[in-house]
Amino acid sequence: MKSTIPILAFAATSVLVSINIQANDITVESLQQQIDVISQKSNSMQAQLESNEKSGFQLAGYASFGWSDIQNGSNNFDVVQFSPIFHYQYSNIFQFEGELEFTVDELGKTKIELEYAAGNLFLNNYMVFVAGRFMSPVGQFVQNIHPAWINKMPSAPLGFGHDGASISSNVGIALRGGLPKVLNTRSNYAIFLANAPVFEQGDDGDTIINTEGRTTSNGASKTIGGRFAINPLSSMEIGISGSTGKIVETLTTGTIANSGNVNEKIQRDYNSFDVDFTYNINSLDIKAEYIRQKVGDNELSNLEAGLWKAYYAQAAYQITSFKLEPVIRYSNYSNPEIKSSQVALALNYLFANNVIAKVAYEINSADNQTAIAEGKDNNRMLAQLAFGF
Repeated sequence: MKSTIPILAFAATSVLVSINIQANDITVESLQQQIDVISQKSNSMQAQLESNEKSGFQLAGYASFGWSDIQNGSNNFDVVQFSPIFHYQYSNIFQFEGELEFTVDELGKTKIELEYAAGNLFLNNYMVFVAGRFMSPVGQFVQNIHPAWINKMPSAPLGFGHDGASISSNVGIALRGGLPKVLNTRSNYAIFLANAPVFEQGDDGDTIINTEGRTTSNGASKTIGGRFAINPLSSMEIGISGSTGKIVETLTTGTIANSGNVNEKIQRDYNSFDVDFTYNINSLDIKAEYIRQKVGDNELSNLEAGLWKAYYAQAAYQITSFKLEPVIRYSNYSNPEIKSSQVALALNYLFANNVIAKVAYEINSADNQTAIAEGKDNNRMLAQLAFGF
């Protein structure tokens, strides 16, 4: 494919056959012009072939289907999720990755969200420049463990879902990569600059930190942060991460006739901190993480500031001869309004490494009346079928 001789021979033959040759019209100059044109076309075709050789495209992703039975509530088939992931790579220079999430809501309507879409420029062996919307480098669960076929449980730990204590995604730029071995220990890093998160009331009336990456900082300073992790053993990673900046709140200050409310953007101090741990030894998988986000006070607002924090510890053991995997997890979540904890027990059956069926029981408890009123102390039975492709 890299030789132009067959292409040149074929193209030359095609041109000569298509010409109505008249002996008295043929000159050396005209033949040379024809050969030059053929050569240019051949070079163009060769360059295109070489370019295609360096390009690669992959469709990956995962899907999950779930059922739940809630104490003092109803049981429903309540999860239908499909998340295709697109990868495009050009040589060892550039890679694009993007994920869409398709879900079905209670009304049967399909909801589509862009989880992430980012371009990656490989600057050298130790550094990649990232631009776009990417999963937050703060923490481990959200960026690496949350996909249904990777998560050992059919649910996220308390506080590690949307609008909890964990950080979802960022819109901005980042540098990330691995570092050379030091004292026979590997390490990796991420540094990012992104738009500010938003402090607001959620649909259920709770005060939340909305960390979904968005395309504006609403006039606030950018959030800067990063993560550094070491691998003291090949199957162990310990990471520490955090971020700092401002968080934006929309404050309704009054009304204008025929125009509705007047909204003012105010800012508060904001920072986050996270430490995570993962260890795999033979069939045993251990994971743990602690994260907190802190929002400062602002006397203009009635929304309560404070700490949003969560942590979990989880152990799973694969019984390979039976394709079974028992899992136990403890998680805890608190914010200025609620406090809750959970013990979750699960038994998984692995049809394959990427096809898993899960049955779990969550024992939930709440430490105050607000959380109890919201049903956060109701136990749940969950079942899920998840697969990656």
